[in-house]
Amino acid sequence: MTQDQVIQEKQPVALWLVFLTEMWERFSYYAMRSILILYMVYLLQMDKTGAANIYGTFTSLVYLSTLLGGFLADRYLGQRWSIILGSVLIAGGMFVMSIPTVGMLYTAMGLLILGNGFFKPNVTAIVGQLYEKNDPRRDGGFTIFYMSVNIGAFFGPLAVGYFASQNNYKVAFWIAGIGMLLGLATFIFGQKKFLSGKGLPPTEKPTFYKDPAVWAILLGAGVIALYMKGCQTTAWISAAVLAAAYIVYMKTRKQSQNHPPLTTEEKQKMAVIAIMAFFTIFFWAAFEQAGAALNLFAYEYTNRVITLGSWSWEIPANWFQSLNPLYIVIFAPLFSKLWISLAKKGKEPSTPAKFVVSLWLLAAGFAVMLLGAFALIGNAKISLFYLAFTYLFHTFGELCISPVGKSMVTKLAPARFVSLLMGVWFLSNAAANKLAGVYSGYFQKISNVQFFLWLVLVPLVVSGILLLSMKGIKKWMHGVH
Repeated sequence: MTQDQVIQEKQPVALWLVFLTEMWERFSYYAMRSILILYMVYLLQMDKTGAANIYGTFTSLVYLSTLLGGFLADRYLGQRWSIILGSVLIAGGMFVMSIPTVGMLYTAMGLLILGNGFFKPNVTAIVGQLYEKNDPRRDGGFTIFYMSVNIGAFFGPLAVGYFASQNNYKVAFWIAGIGMLLGLATFIFGQKKFLSGKGLPPTEKPTFYKDPAVWAILLGAGVIALYMKGCQTTAWISAAVLAAAYIVYMKTRKQSQNHPPLTTEEKQKMAVIAIMAFFTIFFWAAFEQAGAALNLFAYEYTNRVITLGSWSWEIPANWFQSLNPLYIVIFAPLFSKLWISLAKKGKEPSTPAKFVVSLWLLAAGFAVMLLGAFALIGNAKISLFYLAFTYLFHTFGELCISPVGKSMVTKLAPARFVSLLMGVWFLSNAAANKLAGVYSGYFQKISNVQFFLWLVLVPLVVSGILLLSMKGIKKWMHGVH
Protein backbone atom coordinates (compact mmCIF):
# COMPACT_ATOMS: atom_id res chain seq x y z
CA MET A 1 0.00 0.00 0.00
CA THR A 2 1.42 3.40 -1.02
CA GLN A 3 1.53 6.49 1.17
CA ASP A 4 -1.13 8.14 -1.03
CA GLN A 5 -3.46 5.21 -0.40
CA VAL A 6 -2.95 5.54 3.37
CA ILE A 7 -3.77 9.26 3.16
CA GLN A 8 -6.92 8.49 1.20
CA GLU A 9 -8.22 5.83 3.60
CA LYS A 10 -7.12 6.73 7.16
CA GLN A 11 -9.65 8.96 8.94
CA PRO A 12 -8.63 12.19 10.79
CA VAL A 13 -7.96 11.73 14.51
CA ALA A 14 -10.34 14.61 15.31
CA LEU A 15 -13.21 12.50 13.96
CA TRP A 16 -13.03 10.35 17.10
CA LEU A 17 -13.45 13.34 19.44
CA VAL A 18 -16.58 14.38 17.58
CA PHE A 19 -17.62 10.70 17.54
CA LEU A 20 -17.57 10.48 21.35
CA THR A 21 -19.27 13.85 21.87
CA GLU A 22 -22.09 12.95 19.50
CA MET A 23 -22.38 9.47 21.01
CA TRP A 24 -23.17 10.82 24.48
CA GLU A 25 -25.57 13.44 23.16
CA ARG A 26 -27.48 10.81 21.20
CA PHE A 27 -27.48 8.50 24.26
CA SER A 28 -29.20 11.30 26.14
CA TYR A 29 -31.67 12.24 23.41
CA TYR A 30 -32.75 8.74 22.41
CA ALA A 31 -33.06 7.61 26.01
CA MET A 32 -35.56 10.43 26.45
CA ARG A 33 -37.25 9.95 23.07
CA SER A 34 -37.78 6.22 23.55
CA ILE A 35 -39.97 6.78 26.60
CA LEU A 36 -41.52 10.18 25.80
CA ILE A 37 -44.77 8.97 24.21
CA LEU A 38 -45.15 6.28 26.90
CA TYR A 39 -44.50 8.90 29.61
CA MET A 40 -47.18 11.19 28.21
CA VAL A 41 -49.80 8.48 27.61
CA TYR A 42 -49.33 6.12 30.55
CA LEU A 43 -48.07 8.43 33.34
CA LEU A 44 -49.34 11.93 32.50
CA GLN A 45 -52.58 10.34 31.17
CA MET A 46 -52.71 12.27 27.88
CA ASP A 47 -54.88 10.85 25.11
CA LYS A 48 -52.93 9.12 22.35
CA THR A 49 -53.85 11.50 19.54
CA GLY A 50 -52.93 14.57 21.58
CA ALA A 51 -49.71 12.99 22.82
CA ALA A 52 -48.72 11.97 19.28
CA ASN A 53 -49.27 15.53 18.04
CA ILE A 54 -47.26 17.00 20.91
CA TYR A 55 -44.54 14.45 20.23
CA GLY A 56 -44.51 15.38 16.54
CA THR A 57 -44.42 19.12 17.28
CA PHE A 58 -41.58 18.67 19.76
CA THR A 59 -39.39 16.54 17.50
CA SER A 60 -40.21 18.89 14.61
CA LEU A 61 -39.02 21.93 16.56
CA VAL A 62 -35.88 20.05 17.64
CA TYR A 63 -34.89 19.99 13.98
CA LEU A 64 -36.32 23.41 13.11
CA SER A 65 -34.19 25.08 15.78
CA THR A 66 -31.06 23.92 13.94
CA LEU A 67 -31.65 26.75 11.47
CA LEU A 68 -31.16 29.28 14.27
CA GLY A 69 -28.24 27.37 15.80
CA GLY A 70 -26.46 27.03 12.46
CA PHE A 71 -26.97 30.71 11.64
CA LEU A 72 -25.66 31.98 14.99
CA ALA A 73 -22.63 29.68 14.75
CA ASP A 74 -21.73 30.89 11.25
CA ARG A 75 -22.16 34.58 12.06
CA TYR A 76 -21.24 34.92 15.72
CA LEU A 77 -20.41 31.98 17.99
CA GLY A 78 -18.51 29.45 15.92
CA GLN A 79 -19.26 25.74 16.06
CA ARG A 80 -17.31 25.01 19.27
CA TRP A 81 -19.14 27.47 21.55
CA SER A 82 -22.46 26.49 20.00
CA ILE A 83 -21.84 22.82 20.87
CA ILE A 84 -20.97 23.72 24.47
CA LEU A 85 -24.03 25.95 24.90
CA GLY A 86 -26.28 23.32 23.34
CA SER A 87 -24.95 20.61 25.65
CA VAL A 88 -25.70 22.69 28.77
CA LEU A 89 -29.27 23.40 27.62
CA ILE A 90 -29.92 19.74 26.75
CA ALA A 91 -28.69 18.50 30.13
CA GLY A 92 -30.87 21.07 31.89
CA GLY A 93 -33.89 19.98 29.86
CA MET A 94 -33.45 16.35 30.86
CA PHE A 95 -33.30 17.20 34.56
CA VAL A 96 -36.39 19.45 34.33
CA MET A 97 -38.32 16.71 32.50
CA SER A 98 -37.82 14.42 35.50
CA ILE A 99 -40.47 16.49 37.33
CA PRO A 100 -43.75 14.74 36.38
CA THR A 101 -46.07 17.64 35.54
CA VAL A 102 -47.34 18.91 32.19
CA GLY A 103 -45.90 22.37 32.88
CA MET A 104 -42.42 21.00 33.51
CA LEU A 105 -42.77 18.80 30.42
CA TYR A 106 -43.28 21.86 28.22
CA THR A 107 -40.44 23.75 29.94
CA ALA A 108 -38.10 20.82 29.41
CA MET A 109 -39.11 20.53 25.78
CA GLY A 110 -38.25 24.20 25.28
CA LEU A 111 -34.75 23.71 26.70
CA LEU A 112 -34.20 20.58 24.61
CA ILE A 113 -35.37 22.31 21.45
CA LEU A 114 -32.93 25.20 21.92
CA GLY A 115 -30.12 22.88 23.00
CA ASN A 116 -30.47 20.62 19.98
CA GLY A 117 -30.62 23.69 17.75
CA PHE A 118 -27.17 24.75 18.87
CA PHE A 119 -25.70 21.26 19.04
CA LYS A 120 -26.95 19.29 16.05
CA PRO A 121 -25.96 21.33 12.96
CA ASN A 122 -22.64 22.41 14.39
CA VAL A 123 -21.26 19.06 15.44
CA THR A 124 -22.08 17.83 11.92
CA ALA A 125 -20.49 20.92 10.35
CA ILE A 126 -17.23 20.24 12.22
CA VAL A 127 -17.09 16.77 10.69
CA GLY A 128 -17.36 18.39 7.26
CA GLN A 129 -14.46 20.74 8.10
CA LEU A 130 -12.16 17.75 8.58
CA TYR A 131 -12.14 16.95 4.83
CA GLU A 132 -11.42 18.63 1.51
CA LYS A 133 -14.38 18.98 -0.87
CA ASN A 134 -13.70 15.86 -2.95
CA ASP A 135 -11.91 13.78 -0.33
CA PRO A 136 -13.00 10.15 -0.99
CA ARG A 137 -12.95 9.52 2.76
CA ARG A 138 -15.77 12.00 3.33
CA ASP A 139 -18.80 9.69 2.89
CA GLY A 140 -17.01 6.97 4.87
CA GLY A 141 -16.17 9.48 7.59
CA PHE A 142 -19.78 10.61 7.84
CA THR A 143 -20.89 6.98 8.01
CA ILE A 144 -18.45 6.35 10.88
CA PHE A 145 -19.72 9.52 12.55
CA TYR A 146 -23.23 8.17 12.08
CA MET A 147 -22.18 5.09 14.02
CA SER A 148 -21.61 7.34 17.05
CA VAL A 149 -25.21 8.50 16.78
CA ASN A 150 -26.39 4.94 16.86
CA ILE A 151 -24.10 3.60 19.57
CA GLY A 152 -25.59 6.26 21.82
CA ALA A 153 -29.09 5.61 20.49
CA PHE A 154 -28.67 1.88 21.18
CA PHE A 155 -27.61 2.17 24.81
CA GLY A 156 -29.91 5.09 25.71
CA PRO A 157 -33.24 3.19 25.57
CA LEU A 158 -31.69 0.14 27.25
CA ALA A 159 -30.38 2.27 30.13
CA VAL A 160 -33.77 3.79 30.92
CA GLY A 161 -36.17 1.04 29.81
CA TYR A 162 -36.36 -0.82 33.13
CA PHE A 163 -37.01 2.34 35.15
CA ALA A 164 -39.68 3.52 32.69
CA SER A 165 -41.41 0.11 32.84
CA GLN A 166 -41.57 0.59 36.62
CA ASN A 167 -42.98 4.13 36.19
CA ASN A 168 -39.77 5.55 37.69
CA TYR A 169 -39.36 8.20 35.01
CA LYS A 170 -37.40 10.50 37.34
CA VAL A 171 -34.40 8.17 37.37
CA ALA A 172 -34.77 7.57 33.62
CA PHE A 173 -34.54 11.27 32.76
CA TRP A 174 -31.68 11.82 35.20
CA ILE A 175 -29.72 9.09 33.43
CA ALA A 176 -30.33 10.95 30.16
CA GLY A 177 -29.11 14.23 31.68
CA ILE A 178 -25.94 12.67 33.09
CA GLY A 179 -25.19 11.21 29.66
CA MET A 180 -25.25 14.70 28.13
CA LEU A 181 -22.90 16.01 30.82
CA LEU A 182 -20.42 13.26 29.94
CA GLY A 183 -20.55 14.37 26.31
CA LEU A 184 -19.97 17.99 27.33
CA ALA A 185 -16.93 17.04 29.41
CA THR A 186 -15.50 14.99 26.55
CA PHE A 187 -15.76 17.89 24.11
CA ILE A 188 -14.40 20.55 26.47
CA PHE A 189 -11.29 18.55 27.35
CA GLY A 190 -10.56 17.43 23.77
CA GLN A 191 -11.36 20.44 21.61
CA LYS A 192 -8.09 22.38 21.97
CA LYS A 193 -5.92 19.35 21.26
CA PHE A 194 -7.79 17.83 18.34
CA LEU A 195 -9.74 20.70 16.68
CA SER A 196 -6.91 23.12 15.95
CA GLY A 197 -8.33 25.89 13.76
CA LYS A 198 -11.71 24.16 13.41
CA GLY A 199 -15.07 25.47 14.65
CA LEU A 200 -13.84 28.92 15.72
CA PRO A 201 -15.97 32.11 15.67
CA PRO A 202 -15.72 34.20 12.49
CA THR A 203 -13.09 36.95 12.54
CA GLU A 204 -15.61 39.55 11.31
CA LYS A 205 -19.00 39.69 13.02
CA PRO A 206 -21.92 41.95 12.10
CA THR A 207 -23.47 44.10 14.82
CA PHE A 208 -26.09 41.82 16.32
CA TYR A 209 -29.02 44.22 16.60
CA LYS A 210 -28.30 45.66 13.13
CA ASP A 211 -28.18 42.29 11.44
CA PRO A 212 -31.34 41.93 9.28
CA ALA A 213 -30.98 38.16 9.22
CA VAL A 214 -31.36 38.05 13.01
CA TRP A 215 -34.63 39.98 12.79
CA ALA A 216 -35.81 37.73 9.97
CA ILE A 217 -35.20 34.65 12.12
CA LEU A 218 -36.92 36.17 15.16
CA LEU A 219 -39.95 37.14 13.07
CA GLY A 220 -39.90 33.68 11.46
CA ALA A 221 -39.95 32.11 14.92
CA GLY A 222 -43.07 34.13 15.67
CA VAL A 223 -44.72 32.82 12.52
CA ILE A 224 -43.88 29.25 13.53
CA ALA A 225 -45.32 29.84 17.00
CA LEU A 226 -48.56 31.08 15.43
CA TYR A 227 -48.75 27.99 13.24
CA MET A 228 -48.09 25.59 16.11
CA LYS A 229 -50.83 27.29 18.17
CA GLY A 230 -53.35 26.60 15.42
CA CYS A 231 -53.45 30.07 13.78
CA GLN A 232 -52.65 28.62 10.37
CA THR A 233 -54.21 31.38 8.23
CA THR A 234 -52.45 34.19 10.11
CA ALA A 235 -49.21 32.22 9.99
CA TRP A 236 -49.36 31.69 6.21
CA ILE A 237 -50.15 35.38 5.56
CA SER A 238 -47.29 36.45 7.83
CA ALA A 239 -44.92 34.01 6.12
CA ALA A 240 -45.86 35.40 2.69
CA VAL A 241 -45.23 38.98 3.85
CA LEU A 242 -41.84 38.00 5.30
CA ALA A 243 -40.86 36.15 2.13
CA ALA A 244 -41.80 39.16 -0.04
CA ALA A 245 -39.84 41.50 2.22
CA TYR A 246 -36.84 39.21 2.05
CA ILE A 247 -36.94 39.09 -1.77
CA VAL A 248 -37.10 42.91 -1.96
CA TYR A 249 -34.23 43.20 0.51
CA MET A 250 -32.02 40.76 -1.42
CA LYS A 251 -32.64 42.63 -4.71
CA THR A 252 -31.77 46.05 -3.27
CA ARG A 253 -28.90 45.01 -1.04
CA LYS A 254 -25.33 45.61 -2.14
CA GLN A 255 -22.90 42.75 -1.81
CA SER A 256 -19.87 43.52 0.35
CA GLN A 257 -16.35 43.06 -0.97
CA ASN A 258 -15.77 40.17 1.42
CA HIS A 259 -18.86 38.32 0.22
CA PRO A 260 -19.21 38.46 -3.58
CA PRO A 261 -22.51 37.43 -5.18
CA LEU A 262 -23.20 33.73 -5.48
CA THR A 263 -22.35 32.26 -8.85
CA THR A 264 -24.91 30.41 -10.98
CA GLU A 265 -23.17 27.13 -10.13
CA GLU A 266 -23.34 27.85 -6.39
CA LYS A 267 -27.04 28.73 -6.67
CA GLN A 268 -27.76 25.49 -8.54
CA LYS A 269 -25.88 23.44 -5.96
CA MET A 270 -27.86 25.12 -3.19
CA ALA A 271 -31.06 24.38 -5.12
CA VAL A 272 -30.08 20.69 -5.19
CA ILE A 273 -29.78 20.75 -1.38
CA ALA A 274 -33.32 22.17 -1.18
CA ILE A 275 -34.72 19.65 -3.70
CA MET A 276 -33.15 16.64 -1.98
CA ALA A 277 -34.26 17.98 1.41
CA PHE A 278 -37.83 18.00 0.06
CA PHE A 279 -37.63 14.34 -0.96
CA THR A 280 -36.21 13.36 2.44
CA ILE A 281 -39.37 14.68 4.11
CA PHE A 282 -41.29 11.67 2.83
CA PHE A 283 -38.63 9.25 4.04
CA TRP A 284 -38.42 10.65 7.57
CA ALA A 285 -42.18 11.21 8.00
CA ALA A 286 -42.61 7.46 7.57
CA PHE A 287 -39.40 6.44 9.33
CA GLU A 288 -40.21 8.51 12.45
CA GLN A 289 -43.31 6.45 13.15
CA ALA A 290 -40.80 4.49 15.23
CA GLY A 291 -40.93 6.88 18.18
CA ALA A 292 -44.73 7.16 18.39
CA ALA A 293 -46.99 4.74 16.47
CA LEU A 294 -44.53 1.83 16.35
CA ASN A 295 -43.66 2.40 20.00
CA LEU A 296 -47.34 2.17 20.95
CA PHE A 297 -47.73 -0.83 18.61
CA ALA A 298 -44.89 -2.58 20.44
CA TYR A 299 -46.60 -1.85 23.78
CA GLU A 300 -50.09 -3.00 22.82
CA TYR A 301 -49.89 -5.45 19.89
CA THR A 302 -46.54 -7.22 20.20
CA ASN A 303 -45.88 -10.34 22.23
CA ARG A 304 -42.89 -9.20 24.30
CA VAL A 305 -42.82 -12.11 26.77
CA ILE A 306 -39.80 -14.43 26.62
CA THR A 307 -40.34 -17.78 28.35
CA LEU A 308 -37.68 -20.36 29.21
CA GLY A 309 -39.18 -23.25 31.18
CA SER A 310 -40.77 -21.77 34.30
CA TRP A 311 -38.98 -18.43 33.83
CA SER A 312 -40.57 -15.62 31.87
CA TRP A 313 -39.71 -11.99 31.29
CA GLU A 314 -41.42 -9.17 29.40
CA ILE A 315 -39.18 -6.97 27.24
CA PRO A 316 -39.80 -3.24 27.91
CA ALA A 317 -41.61 -1.76 24.92
CA ASN A 318 -39.08 1.03 24.45
CA TRP A 319 -36.23 -1.47 23.99
CA PHE A 320 -37.39 -2.01 20.42
CA GLN A 321 -36.12 1.53 19.82
CA SER A 322 -32.61 0.10 20.25
CA LEU A 323 -32.94 -2.28 17.28
CA ASN A 324 -32.38 0.39 14.63
CA PRO A 325 -29.16 1.76 16.18
CA LEU A 326 -27.93 -1.77 16.87
CA TYR A 327 -28.33 -2.63 13.20
CA ILE A 328 -26.52 0.55 12.20
CA VAL A 329 -23.56 -0.22 14.47
CA ILE A 330 -23.36 -3.64 12.80
CA PHE A 331 -23.89 -2.58 9.20
CA ALA A 332 -22.54 1.00 8.99
CA PRO A 333 -18.90 -0.16 8.62
CA LEU A 334 -19.99 -2.43 5.78
CA PHE A 335 -21.78 0.41 4.01
CA SER A 336 -18.77 2.69 4.56
CA LYS A 337 -16.47 0.15 2.94
CA LEU A 338 -19.03 -0.50 0.22
CA TRP A 339 -19.08 3.14 -0.93
CA ILE A 340 -15.28 3.35 -0.97
CA SER A 341 -14.97 0.02 -2.78
CA LEU A 342 -17.53 1.01 -5.43
CA ALA A 343 -15.87 4.43 -5.81
CA LYS A 344 -12.51 2.79 -6.57
CA LYS A 345 -14.21 0.76 -9.30
CA GLY A 346 -16.10 3.77 -10.65
CA LYS A 347 -19.43 2.15 -9.80
CA GLU A 348 -20.59 4.08 -6.72
CA PRO A 349 -24.25 5.16 -7.10
CA SER A 350 -24.88 8.90 -7.18
CA THR A 351 -26.39 10.58 -4.14
CA PRO A 352 -29.89 10.81 -5.74
CA ALA A 353 -29.70 7.10 -6.65
CA LYS A 354 -28.91 6.22 -3.04
CA PHE A 355 -31.98 8.21 -1.99
CA VAL A 356 -34.20 6.21 -4.35
CA VAL A 357 -32.93 2.94 -2.88
CA SER A 358 -33.59 4.24 0.63
CA LEU A 359 -37.27 4.83 -0.23
CA TRP A 360 -37.61 1.30 -1.62
CA LEU A 361 -36.15 -0.17 1.56
CA LEU A 362 -38.48 1.98 3.69
CA ALA A 363 -41.50 0.63 1.79
CA ALA A 364 -40.21 -2.93 2.23
CA GLY A 365 -40.02 -2.44 6.00
CA PHE A 366 -43.60 -1.28 6.25
CA ALA A 367 -44.67 -4.14 3.98
CA VAL A 368 -43.51 -6.42 6.82
CA MET A 369 -45.69 -4.49 9.28
CA LEU A 370 -48.58 -4.75 6.83
CA LEU A 371 -48.24 -8.53 6.94
CA GLY A 372 -48.21 -8.30 10.73
CA ALA A 373 -51.39 -6.22 10.69
CA PHE A 374 -53.13 -8.93 8.64
CA ALA A 375 -51.97 -11.50 11.24
CA LEU A 376 -53.69 -9.64 14.11
CA ILE A 377 -56.87 -11.58 14.84
CA GLY A 378 -59.02 -10.78 17.84
CA ASN A 379 -56.91 -10.13 20.93
CA ALA A 380 -53.88 -11.98 19.57
CA LYS A 381 -50.49 -10.31 19.54
CA ILE A 382 -47.89 -10.74 16.82
CA SER A 383 -44.32 -11.96 17.10
CA LEU A 384 -41.62 -9.44 17.93
CA PHE A 385 -39.83 -10.53 14.72
CA TYR A 386 -42.18 -8.37 12.65
CA LEU A 387 -40.77 -5.26 14.30
CA ALA A 388 -37.26 -6.70 14.19
CA PHE A 389 -37.34 -7.13 10.40
CA THR A 390 -39.12 -3.81 9.86
CA TYR A 391 -36.34 -1.96 11.67
CA LEU A 392 -33.73 -3.94 9.69
CA PHE A 393 -35.10 -2.75 6.34
CA HIS A 394 -35.47 0.78 7.69
CA THR A 395 -31.86 0.72 8.86
CA PHE A 396 -30.59 -0.18 5.41
CA GLY A 397 -32.67 2.68 4.02
CA GLU A 398 -31.36 5.09 6.63
CA LEU A 399 -27.76 4.22 5.77
CA CYS A 400 -28.48 5.14 2.15
CA ILE A 401 -29.92 8.56 2.98
CA SER A 402 -28.86 10.07 6.31
CA PRO A 403 -25.03 10.08 6.38
CA VAL A 404 -24.96 10.43 2.59
CA GLY A 405 -27.31 13.43 2.70
CA LYS A 406 -25.28 15.24 5.35
CA SER A 407 -22.12 14.60 3.37
CA MET A 408 -23.85 15.99 0.27
CA VAL A 409 -24.67 19.27 2.05
CA THR A 410 -21.07 19.84 3.08
CA LYS A 411 -19.92 19.13 -0.51
CA LEU A 412 -22.45 21.37 -2.26
CA ALA A 413 -22.77 24.28 0.19
CA PRO A 414 -20.62 27.43 -0.24
CA ALA A 415 -18.05 27.54 2.58
CA ARG A 416 -19.62 30.55 4.35
CA PHE A 417 -23.07 28.91 4.45
CA VAL A 418 -22.23 25.35 5.55
CA SER A 419 -23.77 25.47 9.04
CA LEU A 420 -26.75 27.50 7.84
CA LEU A 421 -27.48 25.07 5.00
CA MET A 422 -27.02 22.15 7.38
CA GLY A 423 -29.78 23.82 9.37
CA VAL A 424 -31.86 24.03 6.19
CA TRP A 425 -31.22 20.30 5.68
CA PHE A 426 -32.53 19.59 9.16
CA LEU A 427 -35.53 21.77 8.30
CA SER A 428 -36.79 18.86 6.19
CA ASN A 429 -36.53 16.67 9.29
CA ALA A 430 -38.59 19.27 11.16
CA ALA A 431 -41.39 19.09 8.60
CA ALA A 432 -41.14 15.29 8.52
CA ASN A 433 -41.37 14.92 12.28
CA LYS A 434 -44.44 17.13 12.46
CA LEU A 435 -46.07 15.09 9.70
CA ALA A 436 -45.02 11.90 11.50
CA GLY A 437 -46.74 13.06 14.67
CA VAL A 438 -49.90 14.01 12.79
CA TYR A 439 -50.01 10.65 11.02
CA SER A 440 -49.28 8.77 14.26
CA GLY A 441 -52.43 10.44 15.60
CA TYR A 442 -54.40 8.17 13.26
CA PHE A 443 -53.03 5.08 15.02
CA GLN A 444 -56.05 3.09 16.26
CA LYS A 445 -58.38 5.60 14.56
CA ILE A 446 -58.03 3.66 11.32
CA SER A 447 -57.30 -0.04 10.98
CA ASN A 448 -53.73 -1.24 11.31
CA VAL A 449 -53.92 -2.54 7.74
CA GLN A 450 -54.86 0.91 6.41
CA PHE A 451 -52.25 2.60 8.61
CA PHE A 452 -49.35 0.54 7.25
CA LEU A 453 -50.64 0.32 3.66
CA TRP A 454 -50.21 4.07 3.16
CA LEU A 455 -46.69 3.83 4.56
CA VAL A 456 -45.88 1.33 1.80
CA LEU A 457 -47.49 3.19 -1.09
CA VAL A 458 -46.28 6.76 -0.50
CA PRO A 459 -42.50 5.99 -0.49
CA LEU A 460 -42.89 3.99 -3.72
CA VAL A 461 -44.66 6.86 -5.49
CA VAL A 462 -42.11 9.41 -4.26
CA SER A 463 -39.19 7.24 -5.40
CA GLY A 464 -40.71 7.15 -8.89
CA ILE A 465 -40.88 10.96 -9.01
CA LEU A 466 -37.25 11.21 -7.87
CA LEU A 467 -36.16 8.76 -10.57
CA LEU A 468 -37.79 10.93 -13.23
CA SER A 469 -36.05 14.04 -11.83
CA MET A 470 -32.60 12.50 -11.43
CA LYS A 471 -31.03 13.68 -14.69
CA GLY A 472 -31.70 17.36 -13.98
CA ILE A 473 -30.60 17.07 -10.34
CA LYS A 474 -27.26 15.49 -11.29
CA LYS A 475 -26.67 18.25 -13.87
CA TRP A 476 -27.05 20.92 -11.19
CA MET A 477 -24.60 19.10 -8.92
CA HIS A 478 -21.81 20.02 -11.37
CA GLY A 479 -19.72 16.91 -10.98
CA VAL A 480 -20.19 16.47 -7.23
CA HIS A 481 -21.01 12.80 -6.81
